[in-house]
Amino acid sequence: MKMHKNSWMALAGLILVCGGLVSAAFSNPPGALNNPEGDRRALLLGVSGFVGTIAGTVLLVIVARRTTESMSPEKKTRTNIGVGIGIILQLTGVLVFRVGAGPPLVVPLLLLGSVPVFVWGCMNYAEGKGRSKWLGLIGVAGIIGLAVLTIFPEQHEGDGVTAPDPDAAAEDVASQTPEI
Repeated sequence: MKMHKNSWMALAGLILVCGGLVSAAFSNPPGALNNPEGDRRALLLGVSGFVGTIAGTVLLVIVARRTTESMSPEKKTRTNIGVGIGIILQLTGVLVFRVGAGPPLVVPLLLLGSVPVFVWGCMNYAEGKGRSKWLGLIGVAGIIGLAVLTIFPEQHEGDGVTAPDPDAAAEDVASQTPEI
């Protein structure tokens, strides 16, 4: 399978995002207080995780922008609305959890409520790229699922997926010649 330039960029973005998230997850400070070595390691992991996640996200945004150029305006709008609202709901849920504000059910409701909206956006993205809308169900995996969707190249009619009928082309040329 031939990978396009955009697919390589998306794969690099996916690796950076995953590596950044893992690095950030391991950046919890150690249990012992006043441990300079542990604090330094936690800071290094946190900063590298943040930088990796941001760099990967930037690559994914570049690829998404390139791969949506030929997408219909309706699909592009639906994708942006679904993915955008889904991410905002997820970030709000994480922020509410970190701050500790609100009733206990707010965080699960925000996170669970974001999934169908985000998946709907991913389904529109997959369909806009000429793929089956059901491929968008990979959006259940969140930003990682969206990153995987960006790796898939666009697939539309005339992209070499089906070979043209040579007889139909000959008839088309014959119908265009002027009669003398």
